Amino acid sequence: MFETLLGLHFPMEPWRPFGPDGLELAPFGFLVGIGIVLGTIIAGKRAKQLGLSERVVADVALWAVIPGFIGAHLVHQLVYYPHELVDHYVNGQLVEGEPLKIFMLWKGISSFGGFIGGTLGVLWYFRRHKELPFLPYADAIIYGFAFAWIFGRLGCTTAFDHPGSPTDFFMGMTYYGDQVGIFSGPLHGKVIHNLGWYEALWSMGMSAYFFSQRKKTHFKGWFLVAFVIAYMPFRFMLDFLREVDVRYLLTPGQWFAILLGGLGVWLAVKASQKGDLLVPDGVPKTQWWPKGEVQLLEAETRSAAKPGPKGHKKK
Repeated sequence: MFETLLGLHFPMEPWRPFGPDGLELAPFGFLVGIGIVLGTIIAGKRAKQLGLSERVVADVALWAVIPGFIGAHLVHQLVYYPHELVDHYVNGQLVEGEPLKIFMLWKGISSFGGFIGGTLGVLWYFRRHKELPFLPYADAIIYGFAFAWIFGRLGCTTAFDHPGSPTDFFMGMTYYGDQVGIFSGPLHGKVIHNLGWYEALWSMGMSAYFFSQRKKTHFKGWFLVAFVIAYMPFRFMLDFLREVDVRYLLTPGQWFAILLGGLGVWLAVKASQKGDLLVPDGVPKTQWWPKGEVQLLEAETRSAAKPGPKGHKKK
């Protein structure tokens, strides 16, 4: 990666595991795992700064990650590689379909599928907990997600699973992916755009911007809106560099970017019109906590205010 920044073309060998025999880790999975843990921690700290419950953020993380991985695989399989589920021909040779691949969550993922699955999981959580406000928690979660996305896209960089077109751009990387099948033939040995790396750089910039805004007052939902509106046009343009991808006039990623970008604009208008501000003052606001925790806080308040045996209030 340092060679790339210095203007030299960096050779990449995707999915090369590391570690001792029997405990080998794929760089992609290792980096994604770091991203999930770090993102959850940062989101929890951000929630605390906003006077929200860290426990709720931890609960929401589960509802985002698990449905997110399910959605990521389903979109990958049904949108990008539906032919693999049925008998099909490759170079004139009949290849038997593998319908059970639809259940093999480790067999390919799509980032937009992850967005959709994770969002549906989070919305379901807040539908079950109507006493919790969605937008303040969404701001805390997307704040942590921006940092997690750095590691997720660094994982994609090492896997080189977003190969772009051949280039002489100084950040181009030489692709040596013998074991990746469809990518290895036309792209093997060529200097191409590694789109995962470009997204990692974007994530670093977005995270730095979020960090600079952490103490400022914004309308509720501002961080969520900012992420969506900043990412979707970037991703839409980046997909024009994709060399290997299914297309329905546009790539699936571009269609998803249009859809989610439109929803982001709609949410920005609705949220800003409310004029409901979120102040990062670190003061707990009990109406934003789960019911059980509200009752506990109320009990502690009553206990602290109860007169002592000599008529004095407890301190």
